[in-house]
Amino acid sequence: MRGFPVTRLGLRLLPALALLLVVGPPQAASGNDPGRPTSLGELGERALEKLPWPAHLIRADLGRQRPASLAGCYLLDQHLVAVTAEGRIHCVDRRNFEPRWASTLKAKLARPPAEGPTHVCFLCKDHTGSYWVQSISKRSGTEGNASPVRLPFAASAGIAANHSSVFIGSLGSPRNNKTLESVSLVTGRRGWGYRSTGLLWADPRLDPDGDILIVAGDDGVVTALPADATAPAQENWIRSIGGTIRGTPAVTPEHVLVGNSDGILYCLNLFSGSVNWLQGLDEPLRVAPWVLGGYEVEQADSGVEGASPVERRVYRGLAFARNTKGLYCFDLRSGERLFHDTRGGRPILRQGKWVVTQQGPFLHFRDSTDGYKVAHSIKAAMFDLILTNPASGELYACTHDGTLLAAIPK
Repeated sequence: MRGFPVTRLGLRLLPALALLLVVGPPQAASGNDPGRPTSLGELGERALEKLPWPAHLIRADLGRQRPASLAGCYLLDQHLVAVTAEGRIHCVDRRNFEPRWASTLKAKLARPPAEGPTHVCFLCKDHTGSYWVQSISKRSGTEGNASPVRLPFAASAGIAANHSSVFIGSLGSPRNNKTLESVSLVTGRRGWGYRSTGLLWADPRLDPDGDILIVAGDDGVVTALPADATAPAQENWIRSIGGTIRGTPAVTPEHVLVGNSDGILYCLNLFSGSVNWLQGLDEPLRVAPWVLGGYEVEQADSGVEGASPVERRVYRGLAFARNTKGLYCFDLRSGERLFHDTRGGRPILRQGKWVVTQQGPFLHFRDSTDGYKVAHSIKAAMFDLILTNPASGELYACTHDGTLLAAIPK
């Protein structure tokens, strides 16, 4: 395995993070069997060498200098954040695993972190049952101005964050029955609140620009709100899809994908709330849907007779949903069903013609040019977590003992 060079900066940061970049081939296990892997990390490297496309493999061992047990690992725009069971946070560059910063959570992580333009925000719950919001600079790893902030209410769902605020699903408090609350990243004070018609068990979600906030209530009502620092004068739109919503919506630059207990998957227009398409999936949808997508350039009619076509950027991709009937995949723009796997688990990524899904201990590589049939599989039982990568072809995985691995397409 060929690795990445360790810079002097990386070596200076290395002891502080207890992080080792592995930049050479696996070491021999013993004298008589030089090719035998000696750790879960080396087993993982052997597995990722079987990808059907050329890739650079990189590895980081958080437990190299002291034991590390991973409680979670999260993919951000430019970074990878790993959280240990002890509450230690390690932030590394997602392209080469070069260490960026380390920090410590005030209490146990309650829900996955939210990424804003400048900060990563964590929702924590301490031993007394109190919830806290902790914000950490993505650039330096330092605490935000008012961080951590103790919340005067119990959280019903996770968080979303933009440049100015953190938005949290709320169970309310004796003097405040809002189902959505905001907290200022600048002052740490409570901002505005909103009372939806149903409780929020699904996490609030922001569009990629951080301007539109999507909340989905357990009464089947999806609401779009302006994600401003001040209270909005009115909603952008409200759409009732019926049933009960438990899974967090997936939000793209143009779409809102949400499923309900009636077993219907809806694709809504982000800006109007109108229904682009819907699909009945026979059984309730209780987990969040997924989107693997990105912008593409297409030719469009200019509307002027005799004029050349114009180019425009459109967001295209694949929409996924899972219930007891299996994993479903649809074209994001048209809603056309592309495949249904009765034993399918979840999507991982797409790279070129390949769409990767996980089924138990296996990764399946589906050929989009051949009806999404499984053309290649690798056993990945050594990994405790394989991250879904919605926008690019890098594969990230980790083991419980603190090993991070990545396969970066060449």
